[in-house]
Amino acid sequence: MATPSEKHEIHCAKRYLEYTETPFYRAFRDRENSESFDSNYAVLKRMEEAEQSLAAVESYYEGLDVTPKFYSKPDSVTLEESRAFFEAHGYAVHTFECQRMMLLTHTSPELLVHKCPVQIFAGAPLTGAAAQLVTESCGEKDFGLRLIDKQLGAGARVSFAYNRAEIPVSFCVGEGYGSAFYLSDVYTAENFRGQGYAAAAVLAMLGFARNPDMGYTDVFLYADDPAAIRLYEKLGFRGTPVREYRAFKGGLPDLYTEAKE
Repeated sequence: MATPSEKHEIHCAKRYLEYTETPFYRAFRDRENSESFDSNYAVLKRMEEAEQSLAAVESYYEGLDVTPKFYSKPDSVTLEESRAFFEAHGYAVHTFECQRMMLLTHTSPELLVHKCPVQIFAGAPLTGAAAQLVTESCGEKDFGLRLIDKQLGAGARVSFAYNRAEIPVSFCVGEGYGSAFYLSDVYTAENFRGQGYAAAAVLAMLGFARNPDMGYTDVFLYADDPAAIRLYEKLGFRGTPVREYRAFKGGLPDLYTEAKE
């Protein structure tokens, strides 16, 4: 049976993305945001009828500027089950190690936190300097901003930490489903890294999630950068190593390099 946080991963995106689902696969798409990987992907849930599932997913993306891709999720088939199948059908498979981190303990007194203003946004799309910071985090492209705006419309929150000039320099996205709350997209402008702004943004989001009135019992995130993992451990998270995969039709995109086996 899926845990509360696993249910979040399976169901939450259905609140703000177009999708189709059967017992064998699930596929998301956003016709107006084709550049966003996290708005356009599929999950292969069972190897039975895998040929039909693959054909249906590829058909689902026809006419869109989207490369068919499959992500590993809690209810997906494993890499060991699926790799040969994907590669036999023209997919390149990227594997990577990360930490699935759950909030279990109190914040460490060694944590560097910038004493700065923090604001949590909800509901309306981001504008101004906040929108610009999110755009900067995606290489000056707006696909991430467009996805976050959809998430905000579905009940997510974004916390921003501000510098002395009252300009947002770090942000964190948080979204809940049921009793689980997921943190993602933590980003700090380059000139302000290592100064405690990210910790301030994340702590504000944790304060929201820990409010008993919200009903969240599981708070989690994923991290693969050693510096980020150390920060989250000081924030009270503890990690479990996981191996994940992403399979892309026709080859890996430029931002990926094949992980060493």
